[in-house]
Amino acid sequence: MTRPATAPVHPSARAAIRARAAALASRQVVLERRHQEVVAAAGALCHTAQVQLARRQVARRRRQGDQVEPLAWFAVQGVIDEQVVRAVWSDGRLTCDRPLRARARLLVDLGAEFRSDDPPRRFVASLQTPPVAGLLTMIRSCDLATVIEVDLGDLERRP
Repeated sequence: MTRPATAPVHPSARAAIRARAAALASRQVVLERRHQEVVAAAGALCHTAQVQLARRQVARRRRQGDQVEPLAWFAVQGVIDEQVVRAVWSDGRLTCDRPLRARARLLVDLGAEFRSDDPPRRFVASLQTPPVAGLLTMIRSCDLATVIEVDLGDLERRP
C-alpha cells in the first residue's frame, strides 16, 4: 500500500500553528473558569430562591393560623473539599448538593449520634426526620459550615 505524499510544512507555519494552539488552550482555560463561576452563581441563586420560598410558605401558613412546628425549614451552606455545598429543608423534604448528600449518607449509614448535655438530648443522623437531626447531619457533613439559617417558630416573634 502506498501512502499519499504530504507537503513539508515550513518552520514559520509550524510556529504559527503552535502559537494558535497555545492561544486556543489559553482561551479554553479562561472559558472553563468562567463556566465554573457561572455554575457557582446559579447554584447560589437557586439556593437563595429555595430559602426565600421556604421562609414565605411557612410565614403564610402561620398567618393563616396553621400550627407550624419550630424548625419548619432550615438552610445550610458549607464547604466540602474546598467546594461550596448547600442544603435546604422545607415541607419535610431535603434538597442538597451531591457531595453534601453523599457525606451525609455516610454519617447516616455509620449511625452517627449527636448529643447534648443541657438539656439532655440525643439525635441519630438522618436525612428525613426529625428536622433537627437533619440539620445536625448537614452541619456535621461539612468540612466547614459557613451559613446556617433556621426557622425558630414563635421565638422569632418574641421581643
